[in-house]
Amino acid sequence: MTDNLLSVFYALTTAVGAATFSLIVRRAQNHGSAFTGVVIGLIVNIPWLCLATFLLWQDSWWNPKAFLLFALSGLSGPSLGRLFMFRAIHQLGVSRASPMLSMNPLFSAFFAFLFLGERPGPYIWLGTLLVVIGGATLSLKTKKDIEWKRISLLLPIMSVLGFSVSNIFRKLGVDIVPSPILGITITSISGLFFLWFLSLFSSRENKPDLSWGRSWWLYGVSGLINTLAFLSHYTALVYGDLTIVSPLSATAPFFALFMSWIFLKDVERVTVPILIGTVFIVSGGILIVMKLI
Repeated sequence: MTDNLLSVFYALTTAVGAATFSLIVRRAQNHGSAFTGVVIGLIVNIPWLCLATFLLWQDSWWNPKAFLLFALSGLSGPSLGRLFMFRAIHQLGVSRASPMLSMNPLFSAFFAFLFLGERPGPYIWLGTLLVVIGGATLSLKTKKDIEWKRISLLLPIMSVLGFSVSNIFRKLGVDIVPSPILGITITSISGLFFLWFLSLFSSRENKPDLSWGRSWWLYGVSGLINTLAFLSHYTALVYGDLTIVSPLSATAPFFALFMSWIFLKDVERVTVPILIGTVFIVSGGILIVMKLI
């Protein structure tokens, strides 16, 4: 299997994992805040990530510059990006938040063009554009929709910005040390410390609640799935360009649509804009895959 096809496989695996993660976060919103969910997810995952890094360690991984890049990725990705993502899912629902988060390819492609020197061809740009149009269509509000505030649309946009910046540092890091497990471990630790720092300045009601309860089970499982998806994303970046990996990873709304229709019928509605948007997103992903094959 070629490197390009491997990048496609891992990018689509990331999309399925992200969709599953979104559904669990939606179910968990009555058991803990977004801040609580992000912190629990990181706490649950960091121990086994550290163990895996220790067992798989190679001397060639020692590179302070790569460590710094991975740490910087953690400040904007697993911390702020994930925090805004959780809040977006809680306030907008999976069927709206997930598509809005699919704008990530446009920001990532733009930053990769500016800072990484990547020059995607017209098919990649067209596929990215279709994914973004699909995300915008999915977010349209209809009369049958459950009430939500338009100001909440800023939440997924802030999340996208956070993850897009994180993607740049992540790609620079794996180009130096191509180890997904090392990258995600340092990124997660950095993100947790940054969230701890933010909690020092948060009001009592906004601090994460780490008391034992169902939130640990739900957010713990969602955190594990998200970390595995994150690891898959890192692996995809090892084999392919960011401008290829990011659009395919953003097909998560396609999978989230069907999962929410099956498992979230009581809180999610599948509307015409959602169906149309899904077609755009899947078409964009297929266009990218066909170009690579």
